[in-house]
Amino acid sequence: MASRLAACEACRKSKLACDHKRPVCTRCRNANRAALCVYRATPFKRKRAEQSSPIPVQSVSLSPDPSPSFSPRRTPYPNPGYLGSSSHVAIFNQISPDRDHRSDEPCPDRPFQTEGDDVLIRQCADALRHLLSTFPLDELTNLVSFWNAKGVNLALAEPFVKPCMDTMAGLLSTLSDENWHLIYARRWLQNSARPLRFSQTSTIDSFAAQFIHRNARWETVGIFFSAVSRATMDVPFFPPLYSSEKQQYALRRLATKLSDQALEISLSLDCLNDLQLMLQYENFIVHSHVDGDQSYHSWRRLGDGIASIYALGYHENVESKPDTPPFLKTLRQAVAARLYSADKNVAIFLGRPPRMSKRFYHFELSDWTFGRDAKPSYIAETYWSASCALLKEDIMEISRDGKSDANIQKANIIQKQAKAQWQSLPPQFQLNGSLKQCHRSPFELDFIASVRLNHLHVLFLLRLFLLDSPAEPDVCIIEVAQQMLSLIVETILLRDQLVNSGTGLIWKVNYYGLPAAGIILLAMLRERDALSTARISWTKTLQDLTVFVAEVEVGTIIRPGDPNYALLSKATQTIQKFLDSVHSEMAPHAGSADWTAVLGQDAWDFEFAFWENLADHPLLDPLPDI
Repeated sequence: MASRLAACEACRKSKLACDHKRPVCTRCRNANRAALCVYRATPFKRKRAEQSSPIPVQSVSLSPDPSPSFSPRRTPYPNPGYLGSSSHVAIFNQISPDRDHRSDEPCPDRPFQTEGDDVLIRQCADALRHLLSTFPLDELTNLVSFWNAKGVNLALAEPFVKPCMDTMAGLLSTLSDENWHLIYARRWLQNSARPLRFSQTSTIDSFAAQFIHRNARWETVGIFFSAVSRATMDVPFFPPLYSSEKQQYALRRLATKLSDQALEISLSLDCLNDLQLMLQYENFIVHSHVDGDQSYHSWRRLGDGIASIYALGYHENVESKPDTPPFLKTLRQAVAARLYSADKNVAIFLGRPPRMSKRFYHFELSDWTFGRDAKPSYIAETYWSASCALLKEDIMEISRDGKSDANIQKANIIQKQAKAQWQSLPPQFQLNGSLKQCHRSPFELDFIASVRLNHLHVLFLLRLFLLDSPAEPDVCIIEVAQQMLSLIVETILLRDQLVNSGTGLIWKVNYYGLPAAGIILLAMLRERDALSTARISWTKTLQDLTVFVAEVEVGTIIRPGDPNYALLSKATQTIQKFLDSVHSEMAPHAGSADWTAVLGQDAWDFEFAFWENLADHPLLDPLPDI
């Protein structure tokens, strides 16, 4: 007697005949709904009758999923990841050298799932249903396509954004089942538990095939919605989805939430891989935009990405792994380099210790040497940022140790290295004049501005180290600060002609513009106090400061409610008080001792404390009404 065959879920719920073909029955294949063609593990087991009731889209579904129970491969034992030379494994390998504990081994094939995991899956599935019931999927993909057409993309996941977008569009084009969100959530969970396999001959297409279309994973979802969130930041008006700031922010928040939850689900499987690492970096960048450059949320996500770098063993020489294909070596170098440079830049910006050290990281940047015909790209920006970050780490080291003769000599060596780095750049990467005189594409304009600002920042940090006190700037650091401020003002004025080539406009303003403006104000105040014999022309600088303040106050680059608004508004208020005093009668002179002591800030700190203390300078007291 022939055994009874169960219909797939799509045919069963539609009450249609099913030919039981696997993995996809003929009816589902012809109807272009292969992703919904799933077979229950226990199709003939009777379920307990339950009272069904409609569930609001916004709520978390607590009813059992009528779809098949996809059981991901979980393990109660932690995945150790990379285990280095000081670990117990290295010692035991001396006894049994054939045992090689590698971070890219498949996770142990043992089912293990907790109730908390299921809650997370349901929450994310409901968030996906809510977003797609509010914003049409086809318009979300159109938004990302429009964003890409401007020349912008995710810096690391750039090669995979379109495949992930096409996957989402194809998988979710037919949502006939009322529980489609739970069906997909469990399928993606099962796929995410599978290791990403590769060999020396693997290509980027064969690698991507493991996480797109029917093999879609939660990382695929995370990358797509990271791109959606980023697109809402660079496309201020997109009528099919949003025509007001409120609608724009709503989409951004939902897309960011889905990016977060997709990442958390992927990491919960305890199977680190290259795709998760890329998503971690892109998610960190999303939060730096959404939460601000000072936010603990973005700071923590940066730390999580760095932790994954070490857990995967990518701080070791990736060239020593013969089974890694060339494209994946480049990808791993790029993600490590971007996390390394982000670590240095954020550490300097916030005045906190860095979390990556080149003493424990094998940097191989020789493969990225620029040719004379090199073109601006995210990879080129990654290489340059990492090269500058290496010098910034050296500056941070000597700054922590103080101004000894040996460290002053090291500073001179670093300055020569910075000069050699700049001169080694191909001419098309160098900006030696005004940005507005360059006839380049929006991406290239932003790229050469970023390259120049990064170089100037290295020189700025060097001169800052050589000062006796930040309150006593010399001519050298003033000249560098003037160049930085002037270029920042140009990028603000030309913002509609630029697109993000690796760092956004607000980051440039905060990271480069505020320290430059702070040093300039200190120098001008010191000169007005007649404590400096050096006389510098301030005409162009006053114009730049005026434009800087005006653009912030008018709200053309930042608005109240934006995450970085408090920092910028406080700084511009102080600058405006100074400009008001310049255009009025000179206030009574005051000695420098008091306000110099009040400043006393860390050499790296140009945040709230700096601007609040600077605002207390006697020359910035409000003038009496006439």
